Amino acid sequence: MDIATLIKVKFSGELDQTVQYTTIGVQTIAVLIGGIVLWKGSDWIFNRKQKKRKERRQFETRFSSHWKHR
Repeated sequence: MDIATLIKVKFSGELDQTVQYTTIGVQTIAVLIGGIVLWKGSDWIFNRKQKKRKERRQFETRFSSHWKHR
């Protein structure tokens, strides 16, 4: 097809691009939902690991407990 035919088809309304726009919209929503699911999943795993982690006591002295709560 030459450029003149493509322009004529586009402006006559015969060339319909709703399928392409719908596909791009669905892909965008899928990527957004997938990203949110991965983000919340990694946040859940991180919080679970934080709860299991023990507080390190190697630098604690008898005075440091007073310094932390000021």
